[in-house]
Amino acid sequence: MPDNTIPAFKLAIKQKCDGFELDVHMTRDGEIVVAHDLTLERVSNGVGRIPDHDLSDLKALNFNKVFPEVGPVPIPTLAEVYQLVADTDLVINVELKTLEEFYPAMPEKLLRLEDEYAMKGRVIYSSFNHFSLAALRGLRPDAEIGLLYNLGMIDPWVYAQYVSANAIHPHYYVLMALPETIKSCNEKGIQVNAWTVDDPKAMEFLMAHGLDILITNKPDVAYQVRARLEEALAK
Repeated sequence: MPDNTIPAFKLAIKQKCDGFELDVHMTRDGEIVVAHDLTLERVSNGVGRIPDHDLSDLKALNFNKVFPEVGPVPIPTLAEVYQLVADTDLVINVELKTLEEFYPAMPEKLLRLEDEYAMKGRVIYSSFNHFSLAALRGLRPDAEIGLLYNLGMIDPWVYAQYVSANAIHPHYYVLMALPETIKSCNEKGIQVNAWTVDDPKAMEFLMAHGLDILITNKPDVAYQVRARLEEALAK
């Protein structure tokens, strides 16, 4: 399924996910849309950058360039995703794509959508731009934030405590090399949520070490691995 689209999220729900991660940008007319890339060429039949287009322009495009057998798929707004999960208890990890384009109005708009769709307590905000997360926290002190990073960080729990983060979101390779990070963070009340874990052996290893959230492209596989571990522990 094309990533960051409603069909992909529906499939994840069907595969018994506990929630899903998505990426957000802002359109020229100030709408929050769900897409991984800042630019359009990889996943759609459009050209240019998302913030240089209005929502109506983007909605006219096909955001399914990678899986043509699925057919045309529109770009979703974050509001449409929240409508999809309204009757569930799924947790949504919203990644702010604010490295190349800062989107200074994004934090306030995200919190407004959270309130409008009664998502409080079900949203984790993450970003590689930790200033964006600090801006969110400035607007809402109890917002759940997770610090994304992809390189080795010495004592990440110290940094997480310094910025009052709820969680760290490292690349899973970091935790494969330093699994003790999970225990050290958890002892300080900090969650560890790893991305993107698609290998079943890595899933099992990290779950066995107490990983809090596992972000994957294969929720059905993760579900099976977790079920096996739970069954083994119950014996």
